[in-house]
Amino acid sequence: MASQRLAAAAPSMSTAATGTGIGTDASATTCTSTSPASAATTIFSLTEDDLREIFLRLPDLPSLVRAALTCRPWLRAVRSSRPFRRSFRALHPGPLMGLFLKIGDAVSPSFLPLPRSDPIVTVALSRGDFFLTSLPPSPKGWILSDCRNGYVLLWNGMEDSPSVAALNPMTWAVNVLPPVPGEMAAGGRRDVYFIGFNLVSSEESPWSFRVTCVCTDRRSVRAAVFSSETWEWAIGPWVRVGGRCSVKFMAGTLVGGSVFWPYHVEARMVRIDTATMDVSFVDLPKVGYNIGVGDTRNGELCIVYASDFVLHVWIRRPSAVDGAEIWVPQSTLSLRAELDQITHASILNVQFRLKILQVRSGLVHLSTTCMTHVGTLHSWYFSFSLETMELELLLDANSDGVAHLYNMAWPPSLVRDDDDEGIGQEE
Repeated sequence: MASQRLAAAAPSMSTAATGTGIGTDASATTCTSTSPASAATTIFSLTEDDLREIFLRLPDLPSLVRAALTCRPWLRAVRSSRPFRRSFRALHPGPLMGLFLKIGDAVSPSFLPLPRSDPIVTVALSRGDFFLTSLPPSPKGWILSDCRNGYVLLWNGMEDSPSVAALNPMTWAVNVLPPVPGEMAAGGRRDVYFIGFNLVSSEESPWSFRVTCVCTDRRSVRAAVFSSETWEWAIGPWVRVGGRCSVKFMAGTLVGGSVFWPYHVEARMVRIDTATMDVSFVDLPKVGYNIGVGDTRNGELCIVYASDFVLHVWIRRPSAVDGAEIWVPQSTLSLRAELDQITHASILNVQFRLKILQVRSGLVHLSTTCMTHVGTLHSWYFSFSLETMELELLLDANSDGVAHLYNMAWPPSLVRDDDDEGIGQEE
């Protein structure tokens, strides 16, 4: 019976969803019928479960936004079911809107949007603060540390008194965090320095976030976590890691509630639990420095190593022998032919270097950079799917090949529990 209702009502619903724009006044739009009940199945016969089954078949997040803002009952169907939102995100991740990267001598990152035809994404880009104008001035500019769930995390580059800002370009909201407490360096050796910051947030709670800060004195590491709910830093203990503690600068990656920091020359990485600040270690296959730590589409910890335009993939899984976690090799993929076809490297007779930018939800984002004949750096940015093995060119620009990717986040109006605020309003 449910499938019959879906088939009968889907055409009219599709028309309604497609014709709705980002500025639709849902408070003036109703999905109730004033005509006498009839035996015919119409769009008004759909239950919330039916609506959610149809919504899952929409192609992307912007389409869901249009459909949900059509009327209160449709918006309520999205708001009232966290399992639905989880399923939709798994099937349709937020679209990539553009890249933050460093261009020339600019002291702050620049944003390059991807060419998009969807009107919601276009409007969001035109109305958002993607030039980061709401940031306060900083003598050294702002260094971009992380992008996640609509937030951009930046720090002022000051070693002695680092300041961090979390900014949402879509809403123009900017939170300048309190300075990292001075006691962060207490108890360490003389040379204590900060190696990076990471953002911990959830699309189910778009109004709150946490920030992790990691510092080292070359023999030990220490972590601190800031909470937007308490507006305070919590500092963990120093943990001796041995050796020279050659943890990579600005290389932390958040996976499953833990931040992983690979070493420069040692085949291991530091793991910091963001909830407990416990520090542990994870061994690595003996590969080179050009690796990316991330997760598969199923949420499994993985690493991708690039060597001479060849990608090597490992996934962390329990051993069949004793159940201990080990790295299981998955595939070895050569991208040389495809990259050469796109960049014309062999025709231009220039040398390229391949860099892994991030590995997230089964997508490997990477760049290839060359020095042009006029002495400038030029880079191409790609997305590679570990599932479909498809390589997609995102854009190219005169830059150094380092970038942070910004994806469209869920509008807060789609996850609010109340039914009276934000309906039909632009977010």
